[in-house]
Amino acid sequence: MIRTRALSKSYRSTPVLRGVDLDVAQGTIHGFVGPNGAGKSTLLKCLVGVVHPDDGEITIDGIDVGSNALAVRRRVGYAPAETTLYHRMKSSELLDFAIRYHPSPDHERARHLMEGFGVPGNRRVGALSHGMKRKLLLVQAIACNAPLMILDEPMEALDPEARRIAEDLLKAEVERGRTIFLSSHDLFSTQRLCSRVTFLHHGKVLRDGPVDELLADLSGQLNIQFREALVADQLPSNPAFKWTGSGSHWKVQFSCPLEELMVELGSLPIAGLRDDRANLEELFDHLYKKEAVQ
Repeated sequence: MIRTRALSKSYRSTPVLRGVDLDVAQGTIHGFVGPNGAGKSTLLKCLVGVVHPDDGEITIDGIDVGSNALAVRRRVGYAPAETTLYHRMKSSELLDFAIRYHPSPDHERARHLMEGFGVPGNRRVGALSHGMKRKLLLVQAIACNAPLMILDEPMEALDPEARRIAEDLLKAEVERGRTIFLSSHDLFSTQRLCSRVTFLHHGKVLRDGPVDELLADLSGQLNIQFREALVADQLPSNPAFKWTGSGSHWKVQFSCPLEELMVELGSLPIAGLRDDRANLEELFDHLYKKEAVQ
């Protein structure tokens, strides 16, 4: 659905994107992650033709963005990070205006989604809170019915209930056949939603791959409660294990298959286990701390 090759962009001789190659498969939710200043928003704006790259190629749904930006925009529901909107319009007016130029907008569903998010349709956009504006942008990206949704920080400023609703909506849209490419600092939400993630650093792709495969590179961890107090000498010794704790409460980090660890634990008086699997936040810290020391 999205393909970029050697995508580059500079502002006043400062490189922002440095030869980015990206592939987003149709019918998936693909996450785009990186620290502030990594170039994420610039790349998203290049995808929708708001920013023109200095070099490289972009195709969306097989259409070249550089030569046919209007056709591409008709295939994209875009929710930018900025919430600077037409503040004098009422929210319902802005929503109708934003989706009407797409081939098959769903105005009835737009109003239904606004009600579900609690966005007042008769209030001027300038009077809405930041979170309400964020919901309005998300609604228009969904209700335009474009095959591709590009979302920049869609969960930012949303309360937990609104975030849950948004996640459920995005999953449902993908089940209907749409594709979603989203940038977010909310790594837990990204992990729940995305099947694949691309990490960007200083305008370059640092890592890219299926979420499960990326997390498999990190050590696993178990929290273990024993029925009695143990000392370190009573715990299995293995170069793949790292134990911390005392008494009846211990943690073990392991870099081997879980099955191998469980065999080693089989003779111990275990009262309870909690599997603290690696998450995207830990992977983020690992990747960018590693880059910082190189």
